Amino acid sequence: VGDMLDFHSMSRHTTEQDSPSPEEEYERALDVVAEFTEAFPQGDLVLGNHDMIPQRQMKEVGLAGSMLKTHRELYGLPKGWEVHPLYHLIEPWNVLVEHGIGSAGKMGCLNTAILKRCSYVQGHTHSNAAVMFSSNYNSTIFGMNVGWLGSEGRLAVRYAKYTVKKGVLGCGGVYSGGYAEFIPME
Repeated sequence: VGDMLDFHSMSRHTTEQDSPSPEEEYERALDVVAEFTEAFPQGDLVLGNHDMIPQRQMKEVGLAGSMLKTHRELYGLPKGWEVHPLYHLIEPWNVLVEHGIGSAGKMGCLNTAILKRCSYVQGHTHSNAAVMFSSNYNSTIFGMNVGWLGSEGRLAVRYAKYTVKKGVLGCGGVYSGGYAEFIPME
């Protein structure tokens, strides 16, 4: 559901003073991606707003997008992984997976599912994680926000140290077009 890498030190937001250099952050992140893709040799990555930071920064300084590696190359993804710039549709269930930009708040995933009239999975809103259902005369759909796989206290989320809402650690499982489950983790 996006944001495989944070790109904290390259972000347009204030970078923490004790942040690693962009190169160090990238090298550390590649180690995590390698561990993740070893555990999951096949997968689909739907790009998120943090995944797009290198492209946004290049555009801001006027460099051509063709000068940047593809996300597959940038992340060192194996052949079993597909990269989707905007969304991924889980066939044959008609479950739409997007990062969730523009779909925020406690009810964001369900509101988006109702608006698009299909089951919907997102991850952008870290502090809300749940599966909610909606039925009409014809079908039952769900909206699921999968939280995040980060951890509090890390450099990239230090900005949220004093916020009341914290990221919900977990992941989601989609079992059909009408059923999904959020799995909280410690």
